[in-house]
Amino acid sequence: MARRPKNAPPPRPEVDLNQIVAYNVRAARELRGWTQDQFAAELEPYMGQRMTQAGISSIERAWDGDRRREFDAHELLVFAMVFELPIIWFLLPPPGERRFLRGTNSQSNELYMWLMGSPEMLPPVYDRLREHGIVDPSDADEAAEKVTGITSHARRWNYRDRRKELLLALVDQHADSLDSAVDELGRWIDHLRQVGIRGFLSEHTNDSDFAKPPGKRSADKAARAGTADEPARAGSGADAPRKQTRDTR
Repeated sequence: MARRPKNAPPPRPEVDLNQIVAYNVRAARELRGWTQDQFAAELEPYMGQRMTQAGISSIERAWDGDRRREFDAHELLVFAMVFELPIIWFLLPPPGERRFLRGTNSQSNELYMWLMGSPEMLPPVYDRLREHGIVDPSDADEAAEKVTGITSHARRWNYRDRRKELLLALVDQHADSLDSAVDELGRWIDHLRQVGIRGFLSEHTNDSDFAKPPGKRSADKAARAGTADEPARAGSGADAPRKQTRDTR
């Protein structure tokens, strides 16, 4: 095994996109309330054969186990069909995941942008959707709906709306954990204001000297030094009479 140069920075933590897929396969199975055997049964019509429970387990363990597994595009489609979830489900990072994506300079929480597109990426997506007849509802569509009472095709599936719904769902998913972190930070700051930085250090080091101002620490140090000298001074005073008595004799 090659050794890392002595002054080289430590390797940065990374995660593979395949690991994220594995995490989401298990999350989807638990969402549906299936056992691994039930999942294998649902997969069988798509795979052409029945996977063993150990095979399903190996897929899910690829998230945090020692053995990695690569998923292809067809498998992602099969997972989406089996669980009746959009493909994007299987590519979303777990809540709180911040490691870098292997082989890139992007963190895994930036996957949202690559999956749904940042605003400047969207116009080409809309152009492609229009090629399939998927467009934004127009005044003409609304007028036709009022006349016929039938919802237009454009209103049945609109990328802008679906993207917004997904983003709102992600905000809701992460809002609770963010709120908890903010509450904890607020409590920490309130306590710090009450005890001050000296008191905070004193609490966490079990050393009362941190809580004392510099003048008080100097006075206490001098007092301790004086207390330590008292036995020596007392001893020298007691010896003096005995010495004088001996001289008299």
